[in-house]
Parts: sequence; structure tokens; C-alpha cells
Amino acid sequence: MTSAVSRSPMSPPCVAAGVQAAADSRCLASDRRSILVLTVLGSSMAFMDGSVVNVALPTLQASFRATSSHILWVAQAYSLLGSALLLLCGALGDRFGRTRMYLLGVAVFALASIGCAASLNLTELILTRAIQGFGAALLIPQALAILSDTYPEGERAEAIGAWSAWTSVSIAIGPIVGGWLIQVSSWRAIFLLNIPLTVWIMWLAPKLRRATAARSAAAPAPLDYRGAALNILGFAAIVFALSFVPQLGWKDPRIGLSLFAGLVLLIVFVLSQRSSKNPLVPLSLFRSSAFSGANALTFLAYGALGGAFYIVPYFLIGARHLLPSSAGAAFLPMIAIMFAFSGRVGTIAAKVGEVKFMVAGSALTAGGFALLGLVSKEAHYSYGFLPGVLVLGVGITLTVAPLTSFLMSSIAASRRGVASAVNNSVSRLGGLISVSIVAVAVSHTFNHEFGRQMQSSGLPVEMQRILVHSEGLMLAIPIPQQFGSSPALRAEEMVESSFVTAYRHVMFGCALTTLVGTLVILTTVRKSENALGVAETEGRL
Repeated sequence: MTSAVSRSPMSPPCVAAGVQAAADSRCLASDRRSILVLTVLGSSMAFMDGSVVNVALPTLQASFRATSSHILWVAQAYSLLGSALLLLCGALGDRFGRTRMYLLGVAVFALASIGCAASLNLTELILTRAIQGFGAALLIPQALAILSDTYPEGERAEAIGAWSAWTSVSIAIGPIVGGWLIQVSSWRAIFLLNIPLTVWIMWLAPKLRRATAARSAAAPAPLDYRGAALNILGFAAIVFALSFVPQLGWKDPRIGLSLFAGLVLLIVFVLSQRSSKNPLVPLSLFRSSAFSGANALTFLAYGALGGAFYIVPYFLIGARHLLPSSAGAAFLPMIAIMFAFSGRVGTIAAKVGEVKFMVAGSALTAGGFALLGLVSKEAHYSYGFLPGVLVLGVGITLTVAPLTSFLMSSIAASRRGVASAVNNSVSRLGGLISVSIVAVAVSHTFNHEFGRQMQSSGLPVEMQRILVHSEGLMLAIPIPQQFGSSPALRAEEMVESSFVTAYRHVMFGCALTTLVGTLVILTTVRKSENALGVAETEGRL
């Protein structure tokens, strides 16, 4: 006799993860595989759009004749809305149904992608990128929560490993695809790439719906709109300040006021979560040392990756004179490593211990960044970029899947939606802040190094004046040709050398940031193990 299975928004899409598996004909292995493919496609689409635009930024800057501060918002608008709304959207999935929110997010993302491709000016592009960020915020937390609930505990690590492998590859492959599309078509094509993926997702959607039952008739808990508003405004104020520092300078009162307002709003947000009956972020999640440590490593490691992936296209295209497609292809060795081993790493880590892989992986990732900085003066790809990319690929592969599995396993099933949203929000916030800081650091280091070299350059005084006036453009500085070929060549060398110095400093900073994350996860996990040991001792007594 088949018993009826009551379902709620928190019920897994395929109850094969639970004890009713044998009684529910919808819980087939083929359904689970389809759900895995569907969640990978949506997440990959959202993650790839965060990286595919980076390689297009130099082209977009030339197309719209924009300053570096303004063009930065093409990337930041997407990340800002995606980060700020992840928490709210994770809660929406937990309370109104993850499948519904996931498919709504895919639809919003696809429509916004069409809007991006049709943009006639920079303002339209930034606005539609922000809407894309909203779509990504809707679908990303639901994807991982759906996947975690779909697979039983014995198969979950392998499934999350596969999800991590494909989504990590999508982030890395974004610059390759973007560079190739820009070269053979135009920058608009990088956004239309999302449409075939959306069609594929919608084709698989009936299996996801078939594996989910109706929501519970119980009224969902009210949402924390006050917390959502404080969260969004706080992030926006901080990102605005950091993004416009290169243009306005630290002494501009708008920068100081925005930073202060952002910090105050985020402090008020945290305090509001303590008193809220239905908090956007249950602060009790962070009582777990494992959850807190995993999120700290996520923030630092993904922040380092975000900052590095932002500056690398400028380095390869502007300083090493590669075509956009060649600049993207420079990451192929890293992608090959991640694709080949991420799934296996997730399975092995679940058996021998995820923390060991996380520590080794984050340490190697830091080593990869450091190596990219050390060999940055080498012009040849085989010596000046490949070694760092290979080490980075191994480090990321050893880190991502175990980190994701470790974090999701540390949280009860009923909170995985919001936990996934918190973790994804943390990763995106890390990248968002990192890109803003990197933009400031690159501008400052470039200007300082360029000014230092200018003093001993021997260039004509009038030529120096023209170059200094345009130094904010960095690699896009127009080199005056009227003073002769020799001064022009010297000026080009100075521009490239100054940018390489800034790039090297950024890589060292990324290495240090990731290494701090390694120390944090070691410390927090040790505290968690000590607390568990004390509890077990007290229980025996």
C-alpha cells in the first residue's frame, strides 16, 4: 500500500533522500540526475556571467568611451544586486518553494540577458545587469539547497562535487567564451549565450516539477523586509564608496559619508536580526564554528579569486597584447584540472575529511597567486603565467567541493536554503569588495610607479604633461606620437611596466588574503573539535 506523502516548501524535490523513497515512484535515479543537470545549468549560467564580462570590460570601455570608474559598474551592478538580495531570496525559497523561486530566477535572468544585449548606452547596460543580478539571487541559493535535499547522505558529497566541478569550470571558462565571442561577433553576444541554456533548463523543468509536490497549506512566516532593506542599502553604500575612490579620491566627503553610512546600516542590520521574530539571517547559524569558519574561508578565498580574475584580463590583453580569445584561453590548463578532478575530490574528501582538503587547497591557491606575482615580469606565457595557473587550478580543485559539502552538511535540512544563501552572499560580497579594493589599489600603485618612472624618463616636458593628465586611463593612455618614435616607445614601456607592478602587488595581496583564510579554517575547526570533545566528556560523566 502506498502512503500519501505530505509536502511542504522544505520537502526535498525528490524524497528519495528520505525514508519514503521506496513508496514514491517519482524518486528515480534518472530524476535525480536530471535535477543535478538542471541545477548545474542554472548556477553555471549565473556564475559564468559574473566572469564572462571581465574580459569584455576593455572592449566596453572603448565602445562607450567610459572612464574606468564608470565601466566598473557593469561588473559591480550585477554583483551588488546578486549579493544584497541573496539572503532575501534564500528565505523566499525556504518559505514559498525552492522550485518556484528557482525557475522564476531563471526566467528573470534570461529576460535581463536579452536586455543587456539590446542596450544602447552604458546606463541601460548597467540597469539590465542589475536585473540580471536579481535573477541570479533568486536561483543560486535554491539550486544548492534543492541538490542537497534531493540526494541521500551517502550520495550527496558526490553530487555536490559534480555541482562544484561544473560551476567552478563555468566561472573559469567565462573569459574564454567571452573573448572568443567578442572576437568573432561583438560584446552583445556574451549575453545572448544565456538563451540556449535557459531553453535547456526549461526543457528539464517538468522533471523538477514532477519531483516536487504541492506546498503546505500553512501560511508562510512573514519576511524580514526591514532586514532586507538595511542589507541592500548597507552593501550599496560601501560598494559605491569603494568604486568611486579612484575617481573622487579618499578626501572627497561623499566617499567618507558613504562608507560611514554603509557600516552603520550593516551594524543596524545585524542588531535587527537579533530582535526579529523571522530574521533574514538566523544568527544562531553562526554559533557553529564549522559554519562560521567555512564562511570566513569563503569570503577570503572567493574575494581573492574575484580580485584576481578582474585584473588578469587587463594584464593579458593590455600588458601582454593577447587577443581577447587568447587571454581567455590562458586559463584552459586550470579548467582542465578542475573539470577532471573536482568530482572525485568531493567523494574522496567526504571519506577522509573535508578539512584536510580545504586547508591544503587554500594553501596551494595562495601559492598560485604568489607564483603569478613572482613571474609577472616574464613575457612568455610558459614562464610568466602558466606555472601560477597550474598551481591555482590544483588549489581551487582541492578547496571548492569539500568546502561546499562541509558547509551544507553542518546545517539542518530545514535551514539549507538560507544557509546556502548566506554562503553565496558571503562569496559574492567577498568578490564585490575585493574588486573595488583592487581597482583602488591598481590605480594608486600605477599612478605612483608611473610618476616615479616619469621623473627619470627624459621625455619632453610637454609630453610628460599630456601623459600625467591621462594617467587615470592606465593601459588605455593615448601615447602622443608627435614627439617622435623613441619617446613614444619609452612611454609605452613605462605604461606597461607600471601596470605590471600594480598587477604583481595585487597577486601578492590575493595570496596573503587566501593564506589568512587557511589559518582561519584551521583555528575555527579546532575550536569546534575541542567543543565537541568537551561535550562528549561531560556526557560520559
